[in-house]
Amino acid sequence: MKLNPKETLKKVLLLFAGFVLTYALLRFIIHLSDSFGMPWIYYAGTALYGIAVIVLFAVFFVLNGFTLGRTEYTEEDLPENWSAERKAEFLEKLPANRAKARSLLYVLMPIIVTLLLSYIELSFFV
Repeated sequence: MKLNPKETLKKVLLLFAGFVLTYALLRFIIHLSDSFGMPWIYYAGTALYGIAVIVLFAVFFVLNGFTLGRTEYTEEDLPENWSAERKAEFLEKLPANRAKARSLLYVLMPIIVTLLLSYIELSFFV
């Protein structure tokens, strides 16, 4: 699959903008916590980030066909207790759901990178 350089740049910029926004929001939460002297603001903010990662990952996993990869399913791969109509419906909706899952990564990845950078900062620089 040949990638269009403009599309690739657009995707990278979108990921970078998402990271800048999520990191700026986390820094704002840290600043609020520090300026008011209320550490619970930081704890609540980072807990919300963690919950967002868990929920978004679960939605991604379900939309991606209960896999993390690009595994192509056939009717034989699906549960035997499913009816033929349900299998056909699942296989028909799978490409559209995978497209939604891919677009969800533009939200999920910046949050994960923000939390990782926050962890590294707390572990090594504080």
